[in-house]
Amino acid sequence: MASIKKRPNGTYQATIFIGRDANGKQLFKYVTKPTLKECKAAARVIEQEIEEGTFVHVENIRVVAWCEKWLELNKNRFSPGTFVLYKFYYTAHYIPYFGQLKLNQITEIHIRQFMNELQKDKANSTVRRIMSNLKCILEDALKGKSPAKDIKLPKANKHVPKVPTDTEMQIIHDAVKDTRDEPIVLLAAWCGLRRGEIFALKWNDIDWDRGKLRVDESYSINDKKEYEDKAPKSDNGIRDVVIPAYLLGILDTLRKNQTAITQRIFNLRPDYYSGYFGELIDRKKLPDIRFHDLRHYHASWLYSRGVPDQYAAQRLGHDINILKTVYQHLGLDRQIEIDDNIRNMFDGPPKKKNKKTTN
Repeated sequence: MASIKKRPNGTYQATIFIGRDANGKQLFKYVTKPTLKECKAAARVIEQEIEEGTFVHVENIRVVAWCEKWLELNKNRFSPGTFVLYKFYYTAHYIPYFGQLKLNQITEIHIRQFMNELQKDKANSTVRRIMSNLKCILEDALKGKSPAKDIKLPKANKHVPKVPTDTEMQIIHDAVKDTRDEPIVLLAAWCGLRRGEIFALKWNDIDWDRGKLRVDESYSINDKKEYEDKAPKSDNGIRDVVIPAYLLGILDTLRKNQTAITQRIFNLRPDYYSGYFGELIDRKKLPDIRFHDLRHYHASWLYSRGVPDQYAAQRLGHDINILKTVYQHLGLDRQIEIDDNIRNMFDGPPKKKNKKTTN
């Protein structure tokens, strides 16, 4: 039970034992109120929270200090890629905005203003990810008293497929050139690989002499929410893909520069990379596309250069019917093009030649 005493200025202060720290030192919570009745009532609320296990004593900690502590405490819960992404949110967004503010100082208004700032130059999907992470951090600190608990996150944008133009693709390529991301981006844009196929690639999947990739696995999530290599859903997914010489050279350099021999070419989770790619697009002000749109780019590239459908389908891991559905999805329709060509193929029936008259 709290001990209450009257202070020289006439107010009342309750001293409540709240536990011990890691070194066994006793910890107390102090509450000061104008009247004895108010002081007793406030003390009872805290004691009730202690009994129910909902009381937390982190109010005087700076928001960014708690964020850093939260990342440290939860590091083993996340994949390395997800942890890196959350660490980026911390350094790029939480530190600049919350600065020296303490947990007991932030209000719902602060959280709404923070979200509004994000929405000025970021897609709703990116804002949702940053805010979801922040809500988890604050809830762990303040339980049901988090100022973010009633904040509704923006709805994710309904994605309309956007196929980068050749010019936009060059802008994206220039932005990732000579970085870890260059071969990942080009495997999607120049080879048409799916996200899971890229991160399932092993070094022995590359035929260096023939300049080809063997695609026969996808790094996918299982029913235990863990990633594992899985066989493609259909036989069409198993294929050999020719690699452009420039990309083959990048992969060869990557292999030779390894400090340790690894089986997998890219040791990253697909879900992490999609989120990271969205951040990369925002941060560098690149054309607003999803990672999967790079694969759409490859489909449109094949289409625009008259590559036969059968070859395009084989390269993308589709059957012909699915490929045609993809083309229609992207606003590409070879049937319309063929129909127009046939309409304009002939001027009409051959004209009869006039017989020469002889005298």
